[in-house]
This record gives sequence, C-alpha cells and structure tokens, in this order.
Amino acid sequence: MKTARSTIVSQAWVYVSKILFFVTFLLANTEIYSQEVKEYYVTGELKAVGIKKNELKSGLWTYYYLNGQQSAVENFANGFLNGEVIYYYPTGVLQGKENWRAGALGDSAWYYHPSGKLHRKGKYEQSEYSGKWIHFFENGKIERIVNYEFGMPEGATQVYNETGILIQEGYYLHGKEDGEWKFYTSTGELEFTGSYSQGRETGIWYRYENGKKKVYKRY
Repeated sequence: MKTARSTIVSQAWVYVSKILFFVTFLLANTEIYSQEVKEYYVTGELKAVGIKKNELKSGLWTYYYLNGQQSAVENFANGFLNGEVIYYYPTGVLQGKENWRAGALGDSAWYYHPSGKLHRKGKYEQSEYSGKWIHFFENGKIERIVNYEFGMPEGATQVYNETGILIQEGYYLHGKEDGEWKFYTSTGELEFTGSYSQGRETGIWYRYENGKKKVYKRY
C-alpha cells in the first residue's frame, strides 16, 4: 500500500518528466528552425554566412567580397536589420558604421574615406538625416556643416575649403535655400551676398570688390 509521501513523489516525478519532455521538444524544434546558412557568388566564392530562424535572418551575418575580404557585418532580428552594422572597402579599410532598430536607421552613424579618415558623421531618425551632420575633407578639415529635419536641410549651414576657410554660409527652409547667403573668396574675403526664396535667387545681389559694394544682379 502506497504511502502519501510516495504518491507525492511519484506525482512530482511525472510533472518533472513532462517539463523535461517539453524542454527537449522546444530545443529540438529550435534546431530544426534555426540553422546556419551560407550564400555563394555564381563563381563559387563565399558571399555571406549567418543564421536563419524560421527562414528569417537572425543574429550576426558576415558578408564577403569576391576577393575574400570581409565587406560587411550586420545584425538581424526577425529578418530586419537590428543593431550595429559595419561596412568595409574591398581593401579592408573601414567604410562606415551605422545603428539600426527594427529595419530603420537610427542614432549615430560614421562614414570614412577610402584612406580611413572620417568623411562624415551625424544621426538618423527613422532612416532620415536628423540634426547636425558634419562632412570632412581627407586632411581632417571640415568641408561643410548641415542641419537636418525630417531628412531635409533646415537652418544654418556653412561650407569651407580644404584649408579650413569659410567660403559659403546661409540658411535652408524645408530643404531649399532661403534668406540671405554669403559667399567668400578662397582667402575668406566677402565676395557676394544675396537672398533666396524657396531655392530661387531673389531681390538684389551684390558683389564686393576692393571693399566696395556693387549691384551684381537683380531678380
């Protein structure tokens, strides 16, 4: 005759067995639906390698150029880019770093010249340029500074030459030049001033020569 204690132990063992069976079933199905995938160029060289779960890209994926050099490292979740993405030139030099969230670009990004020097940096919001973006020449000098809203230039902008001298400055409104713009010579001397309205020149434009202001054009 079974005691109450032995009955409890027996029931507990049955319960544990069911849990173990369920866990084993899940692991088995995970193995079935999660597998490493390799993609190849038509010439036979390895093109990409990564994991697919339920036919969707998941986790880390690595891509290669035909020469075998790594071309990109991407992270996925449920088939969408999610996390840090890194790109390389065929030479192996870093080309860019981005951040993705559920298939959309977001947060900070950096892009580089083939020499490895920083080319431009800024932020994305829902895959559109947002806030201040700064572009650089290969010598490290700033090339231009542009502010963005909803992916379009908005507000003040400055353009420089390779020696670091300001050669243009003005404003954008909804992606088009607007308001007063100033243009300078390569040595930084004021050369032209004029205004834009919705991207078109308007009013009187002036030219500066030897410290004198002269009418250049009327629009």
